[in-house]
Amino acid sequence: MSREGVELVSRVALIAFLIVVTAIMRTVVGPSKRRGFYMGLGTLGGMAAGVAAASPMSRLIGTDVSVIFACLGIVAGWSVAWIFARRIPREAD
Repeated sequence: MSREGVELVSRVALIAFLIVVTAIMRTVVGPSKRRGFYMGLGTLGGMAAGVAAASPMSRLIGTDVSVIFACLGIVAGWSVAWIFARRIPREAD
C-alpha cells in the first residue's frame, strides 16, 4: 500500500474512533445544556491549541500532523472542561 493509502486509512480509522469517543462523552455529560456548553468550549479550545501546536511540528517532521494534534487537543480540552462541567448537576438546564 502506498503512503497516501496508509494516511487515508489511518485518518478514516481516527475519525471513526472520534465518533465513538464523542458519543461516549456525550453520554457522560448528560442532557444538561450548561455541561454541554462547557464541553463544547473545551472541544473548540483544545482543537485550536492542537492545530496551533501542530504548525511548527509539521515543519519539523515534514508531514501534516494537524489532525493528530487536533485530536489530542480535543482530549486535553475535554479534560480541562470536565473539571468545570462536573460541578454542574447532570440534570440541570
